[in-house]
Amino acid sequence: MAKMGQNAGLASAFRAISHPARVVVAVFARARRGVPMTAPVSFRPLPSYLALAILILAAAGLATPARADWVHGQAQRVFGPDTAQTDACRDATNRARAAALRARLGERLSSEDLMVCTDKAHKGACSLNRAIWSTVDGAIRAVRDKRVVVRPGPVAGFQTCIVSLEADVGVAIGHYDPSFDLGVTMNEHVFRPGDTLTLTITPTQPMHIAVFQWLPYRHTGMTVTRIFPNRYDTDDLFTRPGTIPTAAGATRYAMRLKFPGGMPPSRQMVDEYLMIVATKKKVDFRESYTLDEFRGRLLEIPRNVSRLIRRAYSVVRGPGPTDAGLESP
Repeated sequence: MAKMGQNAGLASAFRAISHPARVVVAVFARARRGVPMTAPVSFRPLPSYLALAILILAAAGLATPARADWVHGQAQRVFGPDTAQTDACRDATNRARAAALRARLGERLSSEDLMVCTDKAHKGACSLNRAIWSTVDGAIRAVRDKRVVVRPGPVAGFQTCIVSLEADVGVAIGHYDPSFDLGVTMNEHVFRPGDTLTLTITPTQPMHIAVFQWLPYRHTGMTVTRIFPNRYDTDDLFTRPGTIPTAAGATRYAMRLKFPGGMPPSRQMVDEYLMIVATKKKVDFRESYTLDEFRGRLLEIPRNVSRLIRRAYSVVRGPGPTDAGLESP
């Protein structure tokens, strides 16, 4: 009989839960105080909005915090007397954040990505840039448990900054559509000042294309720029294989590369990056973004209606125009 009474009490509680104007927290309160569930429980009708608020608060108190998106990342940077500790630890922090993003998104470096970092003098910075761009479609929403430790380096006069952290990584919702894809090839991977860049696009079905360029040596401001479509080349719909610039656009402009001015004489090569964004419907993008803004914009596009392709290339120092990025006539 006691068991039947307990079941009857639970049944009453479930009936109360199903009614939005009844309070169920009294059942939980009695259980916590050790009052048998067979004891009569009275429910007083309350306004539906108040009952709903109490139910939400009760659920929040009983829920287990989700930890699926928190990912560990760790990295280090060895630095000598010519590098400030703050700069070295900032670099190590960026590497740790990139490591957390890679752990969540997966390692997706192509052979073309690996080819770009050939300047030995700046290979470390280039590798970091490459890692950042390979995870640009993920965003770190928060960081916790960050630890910074500075230890003696491998040789006298050098130190090592070690950074470990946990990052809450956000990714775009859904899964990519296997039938919605495209091939992207560049006419070269290493350019000299004055050379022109051409992309060949091979879509599997009709799609809208936008191309963005990231210049990592611009450390602040709008470092991501939309280079296609542009005012000279506005038709972004590809229904068959084609090029960027398009056949019509090539009569009006060229994507001509330049070595950036203001680089130290020791810098003989810079790495630059492209993101080709294909969508099933036209998406309006701004002309420029900060890197974090661009990450956030990509997260707004569901994966099942988009496809992202990354490409990397280098520009070597040499005679010709000196400035950053592309130019048009």
